[in-house]
Amino acid sequence: PVAPGADARSFEKVLEREFVAIPEAICFLDDCVSLVVSVREDNYFHYVDTSGSGTADDLKVNQNQLGDDHVSFTVLDLVLSPNGKYLLASTDKSRLILYLVGTSLQLRNFYGAVNDDLCQTRACFHPSGLFVYVTSQDNKVYGWRVRDQKVVARLLGHASVVRDLDISKDG
Repeated sequence: PVAPGADARSFEKVLEREFVAIPEAICFLDDCVSLVVSVREDNYFHYVDTSGSGTADDLKVNQNQLGDDHVSFTVLDLVLSPNGKYLLASTDKSRLILYLVGTSLQLRNFYGAVNDDLCQTRACFHPSGLFVYVTSQDNKVYGWRVRDQKVVARLLGHASVVRDLDISKDG
């Protein structure tokens, strides 16, 4: 949404943050104010309040379900589920992780796509939330059924890596 009196074609810097390394993935939550940031070589999601009020500290949530500080993967893409309750994290270790928003709780892990630390993986949800899709370095797009993590689709035929992925609201 555009603020009253603001030009929809312009941008205004409301805050800035410095991180210990390169931010690799960002995703706004449904409130359009909370920005989730994943940083390379950092095992935390940083929940940033972008309202500009300056009153709230950022929330840090460990990506490791056991709470340790070991960095074993980097999140390269973050996608919010259609219902706003879950974050899908596509990693550099050929793994997608479904998190409950605001927690370290890993609800599902999806394996099968091929992605390393140099890839530009992209993921998306089906509008129903029942399926997730991801690009892969083997020039395919993979689809999983969320409830049982089963690969249900492989889109073949691309001559090179698929660089972006989206799905229409009506599926």
